[in-house]
Order: sequence, then C-alpha cells, then structure tokens
Amino acid sequence: MTTYISQEADNTADKVLMDQVKNLEDASVGSRLATVVMGALAVWMSSQHARHDWVLVWLAVQMVFNLGTIWAGHYQRQVPITIHNVQQRLRRSTILPAINGLLWASGILLMWVPGDFVMQLSIIFFIVGISSGSLHTLRPCLPALFMFFIPCVGSILVATLWFHDAHTVVVALGTSAYMIWCSGYGVTAHRALITSMYKHYEAAELAIKLQTQKEIAEAATHAKSRFLAAASHDMRQPMHALNLYLGALANYDLPAEARPVLDKVRECAQTMDDMFSALLDISRLDASVLTPNLNVFPVASMLRKVQLEFSQQARAKGLELRVAPCSALILSDPELLENILRNLVSNAVRYTINGKILIGCRRTGNGIRLGVYDTGIGIAAELQPAIYEEYFQIGNRERDRSLGLGLGLAIAQRQARLLQAPLTMRSVLGRGSVFEIALTCSALPVEVPLTMVESRHHEKGLRGALIVLVDDEAMILDAARLLLEQWGCQVITAGSGQEALQILATISRAPDAIICDHRLRNDETGVQLIAALRNEFNRDIPAVLITGDTSPDQFKAITAGGLPVLHKPLQSQVLENMLLDLLRMDD
Repeated sequence: MTTYISQEADNTADKVLMDQVKNLEDASVGSRLATVVMGALAVWMSSQHARHDWVLVWLAVQMVFNLGTIWAGHYQRQVPITIHNVQQRLRRSTILPAINGLLWASGILLMWVPGDFVMQLSIIFFIVGISSGSLHTLRPCLPALFMFFIPCVGSILVATLWFHDAHTVVVALGTSAYMIWCSGYGVTAHRALITSMYKHYEAAELAIKLQTQKEIAEAATHAKSRFLAAASHDMRQPMHALNLYLGALANYDLPAEARPVLDKVRECAQTMDDMFSALLDISRLDASVLTPNLNVFPVASMLRKVQLEFSQQARAKGLELRVAPCSALILSDPELLENILRNLVSNAVRYTINGKILIGCRRTGNGIRLGVYDTGIGIAAELQPAIYEEYFQIGNRERDRSLGLGLGLAIAQRQARLLQAPLTMRSVLGRGSVFEIALTCSALPVEVPLTMVESRHHEKGLRGALIVLVDDEAMILDAARLLLEQWGCQVITAGSGQEALQILATISRAPDAIICDHRLRNDETGVQLIAALRNEFNRDIPAVLITGDTSPDQFKAITAGGLPVLHKPLQSQVLENMLLDLLRMDD
C-alpha cells in the first residue's frame, strides 16, 4: 500500500516535510531491491576473490538488511504520515541509508583486489550506478543522501589510497571529481524538489483563496439580486399604478395648459421605467434565463422602429438623427438585437451635445456591421476599457439620474455575447464615438409583417372584451380597471384567486383574457390561478403574467410556466398591445 499523508498539517513547512518523508519511503522499495541485485552481481564477478567466503557473508548481511527493511516498510507505509510521527519517520529514513552506505563501503573494501585494474573498474562501475541512483531516490533529504553517498563512494577513494596501485592517482582524482560533482548536483536537485513542493502548496493555497473569493463574489451577486428583487418589487408597485393612471389620464379632455404638465410627468415616469428596465435586464442576464431565439428578418424594420422611438428625444436636444437605408436580411434574435441597438442609440443621444447621430450598416464579407455613429463628447483612451463596467458613467460625478444608471453598455455587451456578435468601439475625445456589432446576413427571403414597424392594431380592438384582472394591490386594480374600461373592456377585478373564482362562478361567459399578478397573497402564484381558471372553463384562456420580481430564482420559475410575462412598471401602450396580441391569437 502506498504511503499517504494525513491532512492535519496546518502550515506549508509541515506539509513539505511530510512530503519529503513520503517520497523517501515510496522510493525505498525500488532502491533496496536494486541494491540487492547489484550486490549479487558484484559478488558473482568477484567469485575468484581470495576472500570470497567473507564476501558471501557480506552479501547475506546486506540481503537480510535490505529485504528486512522492505518488509518492515510495507507495514509502516500503511500508517498515515502525521505531524506527530513525521520526525521519527524522517530519522528512520535517514539512518537506514546510512547503514546501507556503510555496508557498501565494507563490501568494497572486501572485494577490492590490489593490482587488478579490471576488477577495480568493475567495482567502480557498480558503485557509480548505485550512487547515481541515490541522487534521485534520496534527494528529498540531504542528510540521508550524503550519509549513503559519502561512505559508498568514499570507500573507493580509501581503497585506492590504501593499496597504492599503479592507477592510484587517476582513480583517486576521478573519484574525487565525481564526488564533488555529485554533491553539487544532489544539493541542486534537493533545492529544486523542495522549491517545487512549496510552490505546489502555494498554488493550492492560491487556488483555495481564488475559489473563496469567487464564492464571495457569487454570494455578493446573489445578495444584490435578492436586494433588487425585494426593494424593486415594492417600488415597482406604485410606479406600475402611476403609469396606468397616467395612461388613463391622457384619455381625458384636459385643459390645454395641463397637457404640458402631464407630458412632463409622463416623461419622468418614462425615465424611472428605463431605470427599472435596466435593472431588470441585468437581473435576467445574471439569472442566465435569456436564450437567443434566432430568426431571419430585415434589419430595415428594426432601424425604422428605433428611429421612430428616439427621433423626438434627438429633436428635443437639437440633434439630427439619421438612419442610412439598409436592405440586408440578418440572422439574429430580433428582441435582443433591438435592445442592444436601443441602448447604443440611447447612449449616443445622452452624450451628444450637438451635431448628429447616424445609424447604419456596412458590408463585411458574408455579414454586416450595424453601427451607431455620433459626434458626442467622445471617450478618453484611458477610460475606454471601463465603459462596459456596470454603473460606470463618464462625466456624471453628480450622479444625475436623467443620464441613466450606467448599465446600458454593460447590458449591450453581455447581450451581444449571447448572440455571439462581437461589439466593438472606436472613440476620440471631443469628436465622437462609433459602436458596431457584427451580424451574419441571410439570403433567405422573408415577408415583414407591419407589426414589426408600426403600432399593433386589431380589427375588433378591445371593445367588449371580458378581462379578468387579479392583483393583491388595490391601487393597481383600480388604475388598471379604469384604463381597461376606457378601452371599452368589461372588467372583473379580484384580489385573490379564490375571489376571482367566486365572481366568475356567477356568470356563464368565459373571460376573453386574464391579466394576473405573479405573486399573490397566501403564497398563491399567478401561474396557479391561471391554470385554475382555465380548468374551470375547460378552455385555454389567453393570459399574461405581470410581475415586479427581479430575482434569478423567480425569473426561472416564471419563465418555466410558458406564459407571456410583462414586468412592472409598464406603460399603458405595452399592456394594450399585449392584450391585442392575446385576443388575435385567440381568434
């Protein structure tokens, strides 16, 4: 059984010492067997020696010693090396080579034949082989190495000088040079081994520290997600109700002087919506719930949509927003790509004081590079590596929230990675910036539905549709009911699933659509309620979940239900478009 090391050592020096003993004990079996074999060969070659009987006795003693230590070591290696027995085992691993070295020294003196240079060379050959092997097997411990090596090789020097043969000087000089070289090599090999042991444990400790730091970072990310989920959920509720009330208020015949005020309030609400959307996008990316849905579509439709969205903001700042015509068909995820482009254009509008912004494409082999070019403030070279960091903003030390949260480029880059579409940037301070994303073109013809570039429209509209609205927030129920009734809907409101079922039990008509908050009271979820209502009417009633949750776990649970999801706070137009889509699919 191979020697193993106890894990109780708590410092590197102890671990290295235990490794030294392990290496010595593991190598001892092979080295002792080699010693026995080499000794037997040496005795066989000296069979004509006058003192052959004594040489046989020496061989017997050597074999008993080496085979005995192999047998004893077999049982010792079954005991773990610990900090309590390591010193004792190190002494044993040092003493045994010393005894073996002395045995070889006595054997050399017994087998040395004065005047027989061939026999002397044979003995020297055996000793060189054995001592060279010891440089490897005993290098973990210098005392063990030298206590074997010096008696073993030094005995040749003693025998040469004692008998004064004709070749004494040559053999003595050669032996001395060999001893000096081997000693230096042994010290070097020992230091290299010990250094490698220390580096091994240092690397292991570094890996543990890195793993710990990684776990801390992951815990911090999860803590951030939990905080966003807890804090933003509560903040989204009133913001959601506010947007619905503002949508309903816009349908009233207001005095002319009240319209600008309403527009400003809606602009403030839109700014807060953008902030919530940015936090939502980051949370979705952290949760790894986004999966690209690749389709072939014309890039022109997306460019037109983005142009319509940002043209008013650009005009308000006195900027020229221009879109270069592009007829390319691309293979990508329309939603993700549009979100990337929106972030890039929003960033360009935000940081361009005067001049123009151009959105366009340029051909590159079998693809295009979709770019946003601006004449804005530009980015200094030393700041460019940091622009994709979360919450990093240039020129916003006052933390002006009208300039956003500094998440747009971070989101764009991470979404571009999901699409495997490299996002690159070029910028000159004071002259502007260029952001480009590489896209793959497709030769497949497609028909573009008008819904991709224009507001959605339904022949019947929403008038007369029976909508079930479930939310445990009375304010949201009231605001959504008011807005839906303005659209001509019949509305049933409920604060829980049980209440909704009780009300619907009194009518015979099945609802046309269900709008349900995901998180209800008493641990009830919107997914459960929608399933219950569908089961009640034995019909796959169109439904949409509304949620303010941003935690990764909630994202995964919600998306697993397969229902369309809208996130609070949302604009009234978004809700209207979703209902129109649901009713269209139900026709």
